Amino acid sequence: MNRKEERPSKIAYERHLNQKGIPEKQKKSNGGNIPDYVKYGTWLRVNDPELFEKDYQDWKKKMRAKMQQD
Repeated sequence: MNRKEERPSKIAYERHLNQKGIPEKQKKSNGGNIPDYVKYGTWLRVNDPELFEKDYQDWKKKMRAKMQQD
């Protein structure tokens, strides 16, 4: 992984969410509103950009704090 990929960017956050997957409660098959087959990070960025941005800012703070500790 190169240094650019290690930074807490929006792309890195989206990939993180895609790897994490859709929370079970939010899947359509469980009564939620997110189709079971989509990549969660990408879906969230496109369909709820305000929530994506808010959560990204929180995640970025945590990641930067963690990077300073290392």
